Amino acid sequence: MRPFDLVVLDLDGTILNAYQRTRISKAVHDAIEAVQAAGVPVTIGTGRTLDYIRYHLPGDLHLTYPVIATQGAVIGDPVSGRVLVEIPLPLKEARAIAAFVDDHRYTTAFYFNNADGHTVIYQNAAGATAEEEALLHHLLGVPNALVEQFSPLLANEDAHPPIKVISFNHGLPDAVDLLHEYQRRFSPPLTITRTHEWLVEATAPGVDKGSGLLRLCELLGVDPQRVLAIGDSDNDIPMLEVAGFAIAMGNANERVKAVADWVAPSIDEEGAAVALRRWVLEPMGA
Repeated sequence: MRPFDLVVLDLDGTILNAYQRTRISKAVHDAIEAVQAAGVPVTIGTGRTLDYIRYHLPGDLHLTYPVIATQGAVIGDPVSGRVLVEIPLPLKEARAIAAFVDDHRYTTAFYFNNADGHTVIYQNAAGATAEEEALLHHLLGVPNALVEQFSPLLANEDAHPPIKVISFNHGLPDAVDLLHEYQRRFSPPLTITRTHEWLVEATAPGVDKGSGLLRLCELLGVDPQRVLAIGDSDNDIPMLEVAGFAIAMGNANERVKAVADWVAPSIDEEGAAVALRRWVLEPMGA
C-alpha cells in the first residue's frame, strides 16, 4: 500500500533556488520521477503562475495532475493550461491596493488571467537598476507591460480584477514593512502573506495554499490526510496545516518548522529528495 495518495511540492526554497533562476537538482528531479514511477502522484503548490509551471519546469517531470498556482487563487492543468479554479481579488480591494501603490511607488506587480487562462503581468516602472531588474524578473516574472500607475487598469466598471498582487519589500527608502502595512490596510478581508523574505502578496479573502489544497483534493477525490506536502516559507504554512503529513525544509523559518511533522535537510542538502526517499520511496520498498 502506498503511504500517500498525493505529494505536493512548493517551488522556491524547496526545489528551486529562491534568489536566482537555476535548474532543479538531479537528486530532486530523480526522486520526483521515482515517486511518480512508484504510483504516487506528484503536483505543485506555489505562488508562481500556471504559465510558469508549464513553461519553466522540466517537461520530463511529467506533471499531469492539476497544480495549485498563484497562492491557491488558481488550480490548473499543467498539460493543457486549462484553468479549473480562479479566484480573483474583489475589485474594490484591488482598487484600494492600486491607489496605495500608485501613491507610494512601491515596486509592485499585478497579475491578471486573460481569456485563454494565461497570466498577464503588469509591473510599475520604479527605476530599478539592471541588477535589480534581473532579480525582479526572477521573483515577479518578466512583465508583459510596464505601467506608470495601476489604477487605470481597474477604472472601468466591468474591469477584471487581478488574481494576486506582489510588492517588493526590500531596501525601501522609508524602511516600511509592507507585510504589516498591507495587513493593517487590507486585511481583512484580503489574505496577506510574506512569500519570500523580500515579497509581500495579496490574494482574495480566504485564498491561500491551504484553501487551494482543499479544493484540489475535492477535485481529485483525495483525502487531505493522505497528502504529503513540503514547503519552506510562511505562505506554505496553510498548505502544511491541511496536509496529513507536513515536511518543512531545513532552510525554513521557525514558524514553518513549528507546524511540520518532520524537518528535512535544507535545499542546499537536497532536502526534498531526502524527504521523498525517507517518507515515500523507502516505505514502498522502491
